[in-house]
Amino acid sequence: MSTAKTALDGIRVLELSALAGAVCGRVLADLGAEVIKIEPEGGEPFRRSLPRVSTAQGEESAAWLAFNHGKRSVTLDPLTDEAGFAALCASADIVITDWERLDLDTMDRLGRIARDANPALVWCEILPFGRGGPYERYPATDTVLQALGGHLYLNGDVDLPPVRISLPVGLIQGGAEAASAALMALWHALRTGEGQRVDVSVQACIVWTLLNSTMAWQILGLNEMRGGAIRKERANRFYTRLVWETRDGFIFFGPVGGGGGSARIKSYEALLAWMAEDGFTDPILTRHDWNGDGQFFIPQEDYDAVTAVIVDFIRTKTTDALMTRAVKDRILLAPISSVAGVFDNPQFRARQYFRPLADPDRGLEIDLPARWANLSQTPLAAPAPAPLPGADTATILSPLRQGSTA
Repeated sequence: MSTAKTALDGIRVLELSALAGAVCGRVLADLGAEVIKIEPEGGEPFRRSLPRVSTAQGEESAAWLAFNHGKRSVTLDPLTDEAGFAALCASADIVITDWERLDLDTMDRLGRIARDANPALVWCEILPFGRGGPYERYPATDTVLQALGGHLYLNGDVDLPPVRISLPVGLIQGGAEAASAALMALWHALRTGEGQRVDVSVQACIVWTLLNSTMAWQILGLNEMRGGAIRKERANRFYTRLVWETRDGFIFFGPVGGGGGSARIKSYEALLAWMAEDGFTDPILTRHDWNGDGQFFIPQEDYDAVTAVIVDFIRTKTTDALMTRAVKDRILLAPISSVAGVFDNPQFRARQYFRPLADPDRGLEIDLPARWANLSQTPLAAPAPAPLPGADTATILSPLRQGSTA
């Protein structure tokens, strides 16, 4: 086993959270911080959220298990045991919380206790819309945040209502962004001794995930519209197919009309060479400069015609065959993977993206998606089981209480 130090070796983090805060805490735990969950008797409510999995400890939330491995747990009510909470804060570097666990007034009360106990502390709070605006005290679900952040507008077919991404990507993105912001504040605190309050708006975090859609108006004078398999890519005025059926699955591929410069031009040329090898030729394939400056003036019926020829070719190939040739010839396509496909992905396996996690208390042995960064000098911490409620109360709190009364 490696003896190299982790990036956050020696950093202590306190967490009063539901999903968003747990994601933030998991990132910091993976980087090597000691993350301590502060929970009520029997565990925080997020432990029982849906969907649940059956374990030797009973039914537990799948999301809770996914985002809380490698942490510790103490049973403490910070509102009735302010001294215990203050002692914990005095020993910590970062506190993470979110609105699903604490309301704003409670955040403010506990934040004052925390900063009085430790002026160098980073207090990181995750809210639907952040502080200071007209929606500061508005609650929100992940669906609301996906909608107000722009995700729903861009998902689904244009002639049907928008579609929510099934996973709570808003809360997860907010948690990941909070970890980044908390680390910046920690860097400042370590250099100056000055703590800060980190204010994270999940709705604003969603906007960052929209990529080029956020700048379509400034560049093209058009807003990008949602679309399914066939859509107006990058706010184009014409429709092209992006989801293609293979012999055994689906791929994402934009062979014509999407821009992308020389890389896309070379990708299309490689596709045509492969199609010719297999006898798939048609004048429509080279009738226009499909990815050049003239793409905006090609009739829609010609886009439909070239798509029909490419559809017939792609349906003759397996997803694996398409990916193998794409890597060899730099054709810009990607598989649309099932969950099983993600776990079987040879590239993920070669990069050791999954790490084994044994959890004997729960009777679980799983492959965990855990290597999200490959740090050569400060490797990510090895996965460890998620804590049972209050498992570390005596170990962590007793020395602190003794120190505060000494």
